Amino acid sequence: MAAPATAPVLQRLDDALGRGGLNPVKKWWWDLELKPTGGYAPAAAPVNARGLQPDLDLRFEDQTLAVYPADLAPPPWPYPFPMDREKGIEAYQAMVTAEDYRRRLRDGTIDAVAHRYMAAGESPVLAVEVASVERVSDSLAVYDLTPVGGGDLPEWTAGAHIDVVVAPEYLRQYSLAGDPADRTRFRIGVLREDGGKGGSALLHRIFAPGRRIFVSRPINHFALDPEATRVILVGGGIGITPLLAMAHELHAEGRDFALHYSGRTRTQMAFLDDIAAAPWADRVTLHVSEEAGRADLDALLPDWTPGTHVYSCGGAAFMEAVMAAAEGRGFPDEAAHVEYFTTPDLPDYENHAFTLKLASGAHVEVPADRSAADALIAAGVPVDLKCSDGLCGVCRCGVVSGEVEHRDFVLSKAQRAHSMILCQSRAAAPGGEIEIDL
Repeated sequence: MAAPATAPVLQRLDDALGRGGLNPVKKWWWDLELKPTGGYAPAAAPVNARGLQPDLDLRFEDQTLAVYPADLAPPPWPYPFPMDREKGIEAYQAMVTAEDYRRRLRDGTIDAVAHRYMAAGESPVLAVEVASVERVSDSLAVYDLTPVGGGDLPEWTAGAHIDVVVAPEYLRQYSLAGDPADRTRFRIGVLREDGGKGGSALLHRIFAPGRRIFVSRPINHFALDPEATRVILVGGGIGITPLLAMAHELHAEGRDFALHYSGRTRTQMAFLDDIAAAPWADRVTLHVSEEAGRADLDALLPDWTPGTHVYSCGGAAFMEAVMAAAEGRGFPDEAAHVEYFTTPDLPDYENHAFTLKLASGAHVEVPADRSAADALIAAGVPVDLKCSDGLCGVCRCGVVSGEVEHRDFVLSKAQRAHSMILCQSRAAAPGGEIEIDL
């Protein structure tokens, strides 16, 4: 420290003497891994522990370095933010020396190279508190979230969901189940998926009354059609969640509707007390499998008439059965709506390379092993990503021309005519070109 110029020589001497390598006593914390439960434990697989490589010839000109000054840094809220490496490399190459920086300060020309942070727009997240937890069963719970410090939550409409920051590595989407007119709380139902990626299990373990968390503002990809004059709501299991909000909204607007709620047993069905106390309880039919068998979907759906719509949410097989029954009753695609909670089984798609044409006229090549969203981000085109499974709709963009192989679970048939989901969908033919409005 007193003679920093000697550091390179001392470093080479240290390497020659075999010092400076990994100390087994001090590296124990490298060997831990995050478990699905949210805790840390020794890694199940051998850990990569590469030793010193004193013969490695590292040259400055061979290094691709990136820096992220203030204007490229993530905003100050706990929400996914795609770091743009290409912009980071450009920022590194544009760096000025300390002497030049001081000169610019003296000359008043610092604005040309200064990186000033600006958080454009309002924060996408809200600070809320877990106000109450209702344990329906060992694997199902209902949570009420209220704003920290009081006040009203943002306005929302039936069918909306919020992103919940369970932990930095777990961002999960949950539909809102309450009355859209009630802005004092967000009400969500969470089913613990023991075979999932760990987000719901961690939420069940750590979300207790009084815990402060961050959630997004409400987002709606499953809204009611304002032109619908008669609505049939069909929910299975935890899929009842968004349909409850729809029932509240339809009742408030005086529209004709019926709600069918299917579950295996009453002890595994959430929101039964909410339904019993609702002013529209007489519109609800419960289908409890252990009491009367499964619902006869063909019988509960009417023949389609103009203005009649069906909305369904639940497991993939359940919704497929509802949509098959709707098709049999003559419902057109634009009058049958579903919302997926998890990714259903996918066909054996074959990926191939294709090209995206941007609004600027530029072309971005998408290789077979990369999604359109990833290729755009690598090319310096900002794309918001969340689920990367084609479920949330965040990376939706408009399609100007080109044939798309749609692989998402959020767009309707009508929306697919002029939109695509960048994290999953691709050109329909090898080497095809899709022109988008980015």
